[in-house]
Amino acid sequence: MAMVDRTSACSSPPTSEAGRSRAPSRPEQAQAPVAVLMPVRDDVRVLCGTLAALRACAPQLGGVTVFLADDGSEPAIDPGALPGPSPEFRIVLARHVVNLGQGAALETARQLALAHPTRFRAYVTMDADGQHRATDVAALALAIEQGGDVAFGNRFMGHSNVPPGRRAVLFCARWFERALTGLRLADAHNGFRAFSRAALERVVIRQNRMAHATEIKQRVSRAPALRVVEVPVSVRYSRETLAKGQRSLGAATIASDLLLQYLFGDSP
Repeated sequence: MAMVDRTSACSSPPTSEAGRSRAPSRPEQAQAPVAVLMPVRDDVRVLCGTLAALRACAPQLGGVTVFLADDGSEPAIDPGALPGPSPEFRIVLARHVVNLGQGAALETARQLALAHPTRFRAYVTMDADGQHRATDVAALALAIEQGGDVAFGNRFMGHSNVPPGRRAVLFCARWFERALTGLRLADAHNGFRAFSRAALERVVIRQNRMAHATEIKQRVSRAPALRVVEVPVSVRYSRETLAKGQRSLGAATIASDLLLQYLFGDSP
């Protein structure tokens, strides 16, 4: 794994809680920056747009460091092609020489963020494909600042253009994940989420592919005394993002991966 370090209207509160007790807020972290954990593969043009939007929001967020995990892009993502640093914005770029899967890339970003000397007030996971809005990062980070340990994005409470077919798949996935994880969340498999440092330390990702989203919920539900909230976010669907996203048949692959992990691997 190679690594390069490039040094160099965003707020709404969480509106629902997923069955955990209230914890005190953490005002002492109000001025700390935010870490964004972002897996990516190919499509540098869209990635640069996402990073530029984060760079624009960085001053209001108290600073942003993006831990960008290039999961075997061909050609490899060139650090010089990415938005430049600013006093409030920097990128730490790591690369998988071969494609390992989104879960593996997110685990790489997680480890880099936890090893970084900066103490971030929130650790936000975000997709690079333009579906997630940089302006929603503030709401997720605020949920952690106000005492949440894990904040899951809820696309149905935001201004999302969810296609009917995708909405139906997500409805079924919600009930599947409730049965599997015990968390009563309104949105399933939303990669837009935030963690406190203590929570992120407990979410070790072993699923290399898309089952990592369910695995994260399993680990959260089995960790004691974590306060879980849901935050409205807006997910933007386009023809390109729908073509690159999960197919409906991907649910079978996710279930298979989770079963194999239960039988032979490291169960959450």
